[in-house]
Amino acid sequence: KHQPSPVRHTATTKSRRTMTPYSASKYRVLVVAAALLITLLACPATADVLDDVVPRKKAEKPKLKPPAVLPEVTHKVYLDVVISDDVPIKGRITLGLFGKTAPKTVENFRSLCACDKGNGMISGKPLCYEGTSFHRIIPNFMIQGGDITENNGVGGESIYGGYFDDESFEVLHNKIYLLSMANKGPNTNGSQFFINTVKTSWLDNKNVVFGMVLDGFELVDDIEAIGSNEGMPEVKVTIKSSGELSAPSVKG
Repeated sequence: KHQPSPVRHTATTKSRRTMTPYSASKYRVLVVAAALLITLLACPATADVLDDVVPRKKAEKPKLKPPAVLPEVTHKVYLDVVISDDVPIKGRITLGLFGKTAPKTVENFRSLCACDKGNGMISGKPLCYEGTSFHRIIPNFMIQGGDITENNGVGGESIYGGYFDDESFEVLHNKIYLLSMANKGPNTNGSQFFINTVKTSWLDNKNVVFGMVLDGFELVDDIEAIGSNEGMPEVKVTIKSSGELSAPSVKG
């Protein structure tokens, strides 16, 4: 009878020896590696999934915000201004108002231009921009006016009596020549306003934009030019007259 050879017997004996922690760990690694290799070969689609982790093309430049699109103009008003220089400069600033975005704010400004609400409930003074001045003018920032009670920046009154709340921060200060309300903090809108001559994004969510300059850009620039870093204009800038115009729809 054929007897098992000593060599085979020896091999059998060795296979029954207890595995050391090192050999067991090495064995498990080999098993896992073999299983992974079999899976990858059997499922080529998996390799595609793994490839997606690494970009396959050069990264694209980040997309910029789309150009600012301003709301529809529902009302048009004007300010006839005189710069009392050695040779007086006279001109008109035509403004378009966003009545669908900030109707209460627009009605306040429209009425103060048209001078059709009589006298203020608090001050007793005319609710009208005529005769007031641009009292604060800072180059590379803005021109500010509309203090109908004190004419120096400390006063003002809305047609609603005193202040009224911030209505909408939908329109951002990301264009120049925008018309925005000046205030003393949240919900303190009266009659004072400003026109920005640079982008003023730090005023977003603080001041309500409700209109834009439609005509008279050069006059705005002329007013800006006689300002100072402190805001005090070199010469007086007066709103001689103001009023409302017909308003065909205009989009910015």
